[in-house]
Amino acid sequence: MAEQPKYLQVADTLRREIADGIFRDGQTLMTEEELRMRFDVSRQTIRQAISLLEDDGLVDRRRGSGTYVRHGPRRRQGIVHVGVITTFITDYIFPSIAQGMESVLNENGAVLSLNAMYNDVETERNILERMLEEPVDGLIMEGCRTARETPNRDLLERFAQRNIPVLFVNGFNPGLEQFPHVVMDDYGGGRLAAKTALNRGYTRLAGLFKTDDLQGTERLTGFQDETRSRGLTVPDERLMCFSTEERNDLVDSAKGKALLEVLKRGEADCLICYNDIFAAQFLTKLQESGVRVPQDLGLIGFDNATFSSMLHPALTTLGHPKEAFGALAARKMLRMIAGEKEESVSMSWTLIERESLPDKSR
Repeated sequence: MAEQPKYLQVADTLRREIADGIFRDGQTLMTEEELRMRFDVSRQTIRQAISLLEDDGLVDRRRGSGTYVRHGPRRRQGIVHVGVITTFITDYIFPSIAQGMESVLNENGAVLSLNAMYNDVETERNILERMLEEPVDGLIMEGCRTARETPNRDLLERFAQRNIPVLFVNGFNPGLEQFPHVVMDDYGGGRLAAKTALNRGYTRLAGLFKTDDLQGTERLTGFQDETRSRGLTVPDERLMCFSTEERNDLVDSAKGKALLEVLKRGEADCLICYNDIFAAQFLTKLQESGVRVPQDLGLIGFDNATFSSMLHPALTTLGHPKEAFGALAARKMLRMIAGEKEESVSMSWTLIERESLPDKSR
């Protein structure tokens, strides 16, 4: 902080105090003279700091009356800039989600700045720091490794202190529930996948879930709760959990090979996968191993990726609304930038029935 100009130090201190409730909405901030004496700086320094708080939408200066705390929209010059941080950009369902965001933002004269952090906390930190240096008007972000607390919480608190709205999509880290979010009902999705298989006569389910993000842990919990509600258990050998580091070449890993052996031995009659990518990878390996899908094994994915209908057999999957999801997030962000409060939303999955999961109950 010692390297910062004094007016920035004063502004940062006052931002934190406003965020902490030391100065509440409608309360006077202190006179210029009181602030000058408190921080031992010039009157001009105090005026520069107050101007920054005005730009942030945190205070109102009223001639002859004083400076009052208020949480309103930030002052903006020209075009609205919305920062977006996702795990990936160019593959799988992410382009469709981004397209939904961009269409809404463009219609409203806003510009989208899209960034990928590849599920890496240091990359995420660098992007957040850059967006604070050249402030965006709002931030839409997919949390990084959302099954655990983030070391970047301090930067997100600085966004809040500067009155820059933050909206999470897909998942959010523990302890960040105060930020609104747009997510899928992943717990409900896990239950729906398991329920669909069980209702179709499959009784020996296997599961493949990524468990360092909120989506995967919620899908796993829903999957387990549904099977337990039917009086069934899924033994450890039929349940494979993996992390971001393990996702590359997963089917050729020790874990992947162990699960393939279980499936080859016929110990499971349906495999439910974290997403369509891994469903497609295991489908290929199973077919190479002589396991017939769906004759020997049913298969379910998540997300309804474009390629899922092109597989042989075509993949039964839970459909993600993609563009509608991104559009909803963008509309919420624009309202937040305008100073409105927004509630969190959990969107429902849609079952897409295809050949990989025939009905055995008939």
